[in-house]
Amino acid sequence: MNETTVLRDLRMSRGWSLEDLADKLDGAVSRQSLHKYENGDSTPSPSVLTKIAHVFGVTPLELATGPDCLVGIKAFRKRIGLRAKDEKALRTQFVEEAQKRFAVQFKCEGQLRTQDKLQGLYTGEEAEKAASHLRRHWELGEAPILNLTAILEDHQVHVIQLEASEKFDGMCAVAKGASEHVRGYAVGVRRMEAGGRQRLTLAHELGHLVLDTEDEDKAFRFAGALLAPQKVMIRKLGEKRNRIKKAELDALSEELGMSPEAIIHRAHDLEIITKDSYTFWSRLLRRNGVKKADSIPKEDSTWLRRQVMKGYAERIITEAQACDWLGEEQFNLLAGEDTQTTQWDLRKKTKAERAELLSRAAAAAESYYNNDRFDCVAEAGEVYDDGGLA
Repeated sequence: MNETTVLRDLRMSRGWSLEDLADKLDGAVSRQSLHKYENGDSTPSPSVLTKIAHVFGVTPLELATGPDCLVGIKAFRKRIGLRAKDEKALRTQFVEEAQKRFAVQFKCEGQLRTQDKLQGLYTGEEAEKAASHLRRHWELGEAPILNLTAILEDHQVHVIQLEASEKFDGMCAVAKGASEHVRGYAVGVRRMEAGGRQRLTLAHELGHLVLDTEDEDKAFRFAGALLAPQKVMIRKLGEKRNRIKKAELDALSEELGMSPEAIIHRAHDLEIITKDSYTFWSRLLRRNGVKKADSIPKEDSTWLRRQVMKGYAERIITEAQACDWLGEEQFNLLAGEDTQTTQWDLRKKTKAERAELLSRAAAAAESYYNNDRFDCVAEAGEVYDDGGLA
């Protein structure tokens, strides 16, 4: 058992001390024993291993062997004041969540090697060209990207939202197997991020991967070019502007899904506005509080929920696995929304349970058809228009 890289990482990802973990094990294992497990000085018995795995919500095999792929963080962006302890917890939580998604990907999709290599795809190119090439590569055209999270997940870039303070901005990682083959990518953002800032952070972390660089300026330039292509900005604002009205800025912000601050920054990068104009707007937005919040709707990652429920529906994974990956509360909520009962499900139930299900179905059908629109009957040769309600 590689406790140093598995047990300790799981504990740190939750921000638990050794004492915390011992308490959650209800005294079954002492703090001293856990310390020995993590240092490799001692090995837990099978029963203790099972108890520890249960606390973390993983299988004993996963706790004993670790993940099938190595997730390496490419870039980590933070602000002054983020404590080393909090940074370490965020890194570990991000790696753990990424490994969970790779496990689901392999189990439910039957493959764990990315079909769309990104890392270093345009290494050495200017950020503007790289963003333009990626848009063509992903067939995005020049239209605004309505949902960047969905685009990333469609191209096997996992989006992970983390509970973190405002002192954390974002990070990205590459997963590789034992043979060094790239198995996937992941980007992490703060969960409570404003929508425009969230999208810019996602595009920024993608820039680190595509350009294979840790240079923050290049990644920011890539992000702006991806969300607001040069041709689009010139078409909307013109090649040169002396002044811009706030109503115009707000409309463009809403259309492109970028904060007003990011729009102004992009216009300055493209030399559409002067440095003085950029400074004026930057100060004004800061004074009005727009720099910390924007009106762009936040995006939600649905990939994990969709894949786990697909695997469960197709009986690729068990209910216990689905609960482990989604959490019991969320799984029960999602499973409870499924009102369809298959013939196979009915056959597994008792006679009384089948009768109860059929009775509820009959009551639901009676309520549905007991409606005025069903009183209208078309005569022979006529077509009755129900207004598209059927």
